[in-house]
Amino acid sequence: MLTISAGALDTAVEEAESSVRERSVRTLLFWLVLACLVPGIMGAVGFFVYEYRSGRTQLEKDTIQTARALAQAVDNRVLQLEALAQGLATSRFLQAGDLAQFHMQARRALEQTKFPGSVVLTDRSGQQFVNTARPFGQALPVHGNPEAIRLVLDTRRPLVSNVFFSTLLQRQLVAVVVPVFIENRAVLALTITLPPESLKDILESQGLPDGWVATILDRTASIVARSRETERYVGQKPAAAFHQRFLSSEEGIVEGVMKDGVAVLAAYTRSAASNWTVALSIPQSYLGGQFARRLSAMALGIACLFAIGLALARWVSLRIAASFQSLIGPANALGAGRRVDIPLLGVKEANEVGKAIGLAAGLLTRRNRSLQESNAHLLEKERELEEAHHLARFGTWNWDLENGEFKTSDSLHDIFGRDVPAFSEQRGTLLTLDSWDRAKAAVDEASKTDGFDLELQAIHSTGATVWVHCKGKPVRNGKGTVVALRGTMQDITQRKVAEQCFREAALHDTLTGLPNRALIFENGGRLLAGAVRGDIRGALLFVDLDRFKPINDLHGHEVGDRVLQEVASRLKSCTRREDLVGRLGGDEFVVILARIGEDCHRAAVVAQHIVDRISRPYLIDSLELSLSPSIGISCFPDHATDVNTLIRTADLAMYRVKQSGRAAYQFYSKEFEQQAGTPTCTLTSRLERALDNHGLKLLYQPIVDIRSGLLIGAEALLRLADDPEQQVAPDSLIPVAESAGLMEGLGEWIAREACRQHQKWLKDGLRVTIAINVSPQQFRQRHFAERVGCIVSQSGVDPACVQLEIAESTVLENFDDAIKVLGRIKSLGMKVALDDFGTGYSSLSTLTSLPLDKLKVDRSFVRRLESDAPSRAVTDAIIALGHTLHLEVVGEGIESESALRYLEKHGCNQGQGFLFSPPLAGQDLTTWHAGNGHAKHAAEPA
Repeated sequence: MLTISAGALDTAVEEAESSVRERSVRTLLFWLVLACLVPGIMGAVGFFVYEYRSGRTQLEKDTIQTARALAQAVDNRVLQLEALAQGLATSRFLQAGDLAQFHMQARRALEQTKFPGSVVLTDRSGQQFVNTARPFGQALPVHGNPEAIRLVLDTRRPLVSNVFFSTLLQRQLVAVVVPVFIENRAVLALTITLPPESLKDILESQGLPDGWVATILDRTASIVARSRETERYVGQKPAAAFHQRFLSSEEGIVEGVMKDGVAVLAAYTRSAASNWTVALSIPQSYLGGQFARRLSAMALGIACLFAIGLALARWVSLRIAASFQSLIGPANALGAGRRVDIPLLGVKEANEVGKAIGLAAGLLTRRNRSLQESNAHLLEKERELEEAHHLARFGTWNWDLENGEFKTSDSLHDIFGRDVPAFSEQRGTLLTLDSWDRAKAAVDEASKTDGFDLELQAIHSTGATVWVHCKGKPVRNGKGTVVALRGTMQDITQRKVAEQCFREAALHDTLTGLPNRALIFENGGRLLAGAVRGDIRGALLFVDLDRFKPINDLHGHEVGDRVLQEVASRLKSCTRREDLVGRLGGDEFVVILARIGEDCHRAAVVAQHIVDRISRPYLIDSLELSLSPSIGISCFPDHATDVNTLIRTADLAMYRVKQSGRAAYQFYSKEFEQQAGTPTCTLTSRLERALDNHGLKLLYQPIVDIRSGLLIGAEALLRLADDPEQQVAPDSLIPVAESAGLMEGLGEWIAREACRQHQKWLKDGLRVTIAINVSPQQFRQRHFAERVGCIVSQSGVDPACVQLEIAESTVLENFDDAIKVLGRIKSLGMKVALDDFGTGYSSLSTLTSLPLDKLKVDRSFVRRLESDAPSRAVTDAIIALGHTLHLEVVGEGIESESALRYLEKHGCNQGQGFLFSPPLAGQDLTTWHAGNGHAKHAAEPA
């Protein structure tokens, strides 16, 4: 029977009491309730703050969007006024000097358009000749804004005025002013005035909440109109804080106090056409009220949760405390060696503790006897284990952290060839610096973990490197403090050497030393996993060498291998250490860029660097060889999240580079997947055969002067002539030619054939302009303008008779480069037309920067003129804009007399479409011209 003395028991109890601070069940349950409630409350508060900030941020974004919509509406109103003013400025009554008839015409125009303003005609001094606000012939004062009149006549361009005071109407007005040309001289100014309150319908159209204020301000930040009290504030400057921001930036958010004393948050933006500023002001009280209501509701909910939780904790703690207090007597009896009687309790855990007390004495007695029997057996096992350690080059160690003593088994002496010193003395002596630092970090973390498992490099007494597998676990005292570390070490040098040799052989390309396919997938997968965890974007470049096979065939594989080695070296020089360069096989390489940023710019920079470096000559003995790379780029995680798919998508992109001329790079697009396995390949073959076997032809669609009916030009249109029974839509030919890399040769053929036909027309007495369409890929080619100029020069065609048509979307792809290319085209004497205008969303400032001769209204607007009011509005705006910029305007796709009449009425200069003629062969166009009396060609080309 196990006997425990009373003194020992008392000492143990005292030590336990001194080491543990007692807490009542009520206290612990109270803490538990707090632990459960506080995180939820903090989360609710955080969520509330986040929701409030998110709501405010979204409100600011929505307010900016509303301001932009209002600015667009203001621009539409201004452009409508400008279009009306331009139309009146060209009135035949003005040209004839009949001001009375012009007065009547202007008043009818205002009535039809329902504009509430007036039309004013003035000279440079500001003297008014006509003002529809007064009967004709009545004496009129000087215009209230003479500076605007002089500026319009000096610049010969329309102007949207600031707010000014009308001496005639004795009120504030704004106006659109346009020059009136008589005999090509700007001698008069036509003004359409507009009362500011007429703009309130635009401000009120958004249905703003109560208290919100919408304001329109002119270029000097003076108030033009307000959704509230326009008459009171028109012409005034806003508060200083708003005034400076409105003048200094085009768009933003500003807080301050308005002139009426209301604190607001204002969102503002500047319109493109009028250069006015539109501002939306939200009262701060509107924002604060929402916050106060939400905060009150949340505080009430939190208080209720606290009250319920504390009441429940009190009731539960009373029951638990009573149950465990009933076990005090049986526990004392166990300590004194008396009989133990366990009562039945109302708490399951308390009953289990009572049973455990009853079983404790018998369990302790049996365990004491068992330990004595095991001790002798353990001593024998220790001797056997020590011998096994020597054979397996395995040992144990124990490190007392309190006194620094480091004890080891004898077998570790055999592993290191010397005694193991204290851990602090092992740095750079027994362990390498890197291994010691890793071990030190693991030791420092041991108190927080269950131990460590490391493979370390050690230094044998002979100086040789030894690899050991080291395991360690923390040893804790009764308080849970780590007081020692113990573990094992095993010599794994032979295994590490074998593994390294095998890995190097298995995962690297024997020719270039680069990672092979297996290592590419392994390391690439690791890079992708890290990128996903860190929300980082990267890219994979699939590099295929162009013209490498002829090098092998002509100079042998030994030369080819040396070229591949040089290619590998150049690839590595183009990347950073964190990037991966590998060889898939043959002349295919892979580059994985670990970090490329948000816009993939670095991938493009590296790809271009690789193109430049790989394309440099290769000096192999006495040979100077050249090749180039075709590079496909896929980005992760945008295009794929695994290495295999990234390689496949990059391969598709690389194939497009091969088709487009090689020695370049291409980003992957989903369109490549859709085009794979389609009839495109068949059409590509037809195009290739047609280029080689004269299977192409050009048709020419007449371009006619709308007012005179004269034939002034023809647009060259490409057709396949190889198989009349398998007609191909014209819009399909150019994209297929671009994707197949045929556009360079096809574009030159079209230019030469069009010039040849133009020379034949000259011999037949027909002098017209020849219009040639330019594809996006052609336009991006280096020295494009010079190559076209050379073709025109060689053919003998006057460059003034050649018009290049470039789509609006093509120009907008790279605006700065487009301006330079168009400038070179103009310098060579050729004309430029902006095709499909209205579909590319170019701004007014963009258009004014382009060196153009013509605007071509897209056929999608012309075909809907009869039935679609928005199409008519866009067409009117384009015509007015073209005239303002002194450009000729061409309407495409005219198929009805009503569309022709509409375009003629609104000032469109030229037209083409099936109403005049479908596309014709060159000789047929000559016959058509001769047989149509209304289509006699002009003396000079358009």
